[in-house]
Amino acid sequence: MMTNTVDELLESLVAATVNNEVKWSKGTEALEEVLEEVYGNTEKLYFFFDEEEGSNIVLATYQYYEGEVEADEFLKDGMSLFVIDADDFEILNEVTDEDADDAKLFSALMEAIEEAK
Repeated sequence: MMTNTVDELLESLVAATVNNEVKWSKGTEALEEVLEEVYGNTEKLYFFFDEEEGSNIVLATYQYYEGEVEADEFLKDGMSLFVIDADDFEILNEVTDEDADDAKLFSALMEAIEEAK
Protein backbone atom coordinates (compact mmCIF):
# COMPACT_ATOMS: atom_id res chain seq x y z
CA MET A 1 0.00 0.00 0.00
CA MET A 2 1.30 3.43 -0.93
CA THR A 3 1.73 5.86 1.90
CA ASN A 4 0.01 9.15 1.38
CA THR A 5 2.63 11.88 1.04
CA VAL A 6 0.11 14.43 2.35
CA ASP A 7 -0.22 12.39 5.53
CA GLU A 8 3.57 12.13 5.81
CA LEU A 9 3.94 15.88 5.34
CA LEU A 10 1.33 16.58 8.00
CA GLU A 11 2.88 14.09 10.42
CA SER A 12 6.30 15.69 9.98
CA LEU A 13 4.83 19.17 10.51
CA VAL A 14 3.02 18.03 13.66
CA ALA A 15 6.29 16.57 15.00
CA ALA A 16 8.30 19.67 14.05
CA THR A 17 5.70 21.90 15.70
CA VAL A 18 5.57 19.86 18.90
CA ASN A 19 9.39 19.83 19.03
CA ASN A 20 9.52 23.60 18.43
CA GLU A 21 11.54 23.10 15.24
CA VAL A 22 8.93 25.13 13.41
CA LYS A 23 7.58 28.37 14.83
CA TRP A 24 4.17 29.30 13.46
CA SER A 25 2.85 32.86 13.52
CA LYS A 26 -0.62 34.28 13.09
CA GLY A 27 -1.36 34.99 9.45
CA THR A 28 -0.59 38.40 8.00
CA GLU A 29 -3.09 40.61 6.23
CA ALA A 30 -1.35 39.93 2.90
CA LEU A 31 -1.74 36.17 3.34
CA GLU A 32 -5.35 36.56 4.42
CA GLU A 33 -6.08 38.58 1.29
CA VAL A 34 -4.58 35.88 -0.95
CA LEU A 35 -6.76 33.19 0.61
CA GLU A 36 -9.86 35.34 0.71
CA GLU A 37 -9.54 35.77 -3.04
CA VAL A 38 -9.76 31.99 -3.33
CA TYR A 39 -12.31 31.13 -0.64
CA GLY A 40 -13.92 34.44 0.20
CA ASN A 41 -13.19 33.88 3.88
CA THR A 42 -10.66 32.54 6.34
CA GLU A 43 -11.16 31.66 9.96
CA LYS A 44 -7.86 30.62 11.48
CA LEU A 45 -4.63 31.26 9.63
CA TYR A 46 -1.11 30.36 10.77
CA PHE A 47 2.11 30.32 8.79
CA PHE A 48 5.84 29.93 8.94
CA PHE A 49 8.52 30.94 6.45
CA ASP A 50 10.33 28.02 4.84
CA GLU A 51 13.78 29.31 3.94
CA GLU A 52 14.64 26.34 1.72
CA GLU A 53 11.53 26.90 -0.40
CA GLY A 54 11.58 30.70 -0.13
CA SER A 55 7.89 30.49 0.61
CA ASN A 56 5.36 30.63 3.37
CA ILE A 57 3.76 27.43 4.57
CA VAL A 58 0.23 28.36 5.57
CA LEU A 59 -2.41 26.41 7.47
CA ALA A 60 -5.85 27.92 7.15
CA THR A 61 -9.43 27.03 8.00
CA TYR A 62 -12.29 28.39 5.96
CA GLN A 63 -15.85 27.65 4.93
CA TYR A 64 -16.86 26.68 1.44
CA TYR A 65 -19.90 25.52 -0.45
CA GLU A 66 -19.86 21.95 -1.65
CA GLY A 67 -21.10 21.98 -5.22
CA GLU A 68 -22.74 24.82 -7.07
CA VAL A 69 -25.53 25.74 -4.66
CA GLU A 70 -24.71 28.45 -2.13
CA ALA A 71 -27.11 27.23 0.53
CA ASP A 72 -26.36 26.77 4.21
CA GLU A 73 -26.84 23.01 4.11
CA PHE A 74 -23.95 22.79 1.64
CA LEU A 75 -21.63 24.95 3.73
CA LYS A 76 -18.62 22.92 4.82
CA ASP A 77 -15.65 23.66 7.05
CA GLY A 78 -12.39 23.15 5.22
CA MET A 79 -8.76 23.20 6.19
CA SER A 80 -5.85 23.45 3.81
CA LEU A 81 -2.10 23.63 3.86
CA PHE A 82 -0.81 26.11 1.29
CA VAL A 83 2.61 26.90 -0.07
CA ILE A 84 2.57 30.61 -0.92
CA ASP A 85 5.47 32.40 -2.58
CA ALA A 86 6.98 34.90 -0.15
CA ASP A 87 7.70 37.48 -2.85
CA ASP A 88 4.65 37.61 -5.10
CA PHE A 89 2.17 35.74 -2.86
CA GLU A 90 1.26 33.29 -5.59
CA ILE A 91 -0.27 30.06 -4.28
CA LEU A 92 2.22 27.42 -5.41
CA ASN A 93 0.51 24.42 -3.88
CA GLU A 94 -2.49 23.48 -1.80
CA VAL A 95 -3.45 20.29 -0.05
CA THR A 96 -6.85 20.07 1.56
CA ASP A 97 -8.18 17.90 4.34
CA GLU A 98 -9.77 15.83 1.57
CA ASP A 99 -6.35 15.00 0.11
CA ALA A 100 -5.24 13.33 3.33
CA ASP A 101 -6.08 9.71 4.05
CA ASP A 102 -6.29 10.68 7.70
CA ALA A 103 -8.02 14.08 7.83
CA LYS A 104 -7.53 14.11 11.61
CA LEU A 105 -3.90 15.00 10.92
CA PHE A 106 -5.04 18.50 9.94
CA SER A 107 -6.81 18.90 13.29
CA ALA A 108 -3.75 17.49 15.04
CA LEU A 109 -1.55 20.08 13.34
CA MET A 110 -3.90 22.92 14.28
CA GLU A 111 -3.94 21.70 17.90
CA ALA A 112 -0.14 21.44 17.97
CA ILE A 113 0.18 25.00 16.66
CA GLU A 114 -2.30 26.37 19.18
CA GLU A 115 -0.67 24.52 22.07
CA ALA A 116 2.80 25.73 21.04
CA LYS A 117 1.70 29.37 21.18
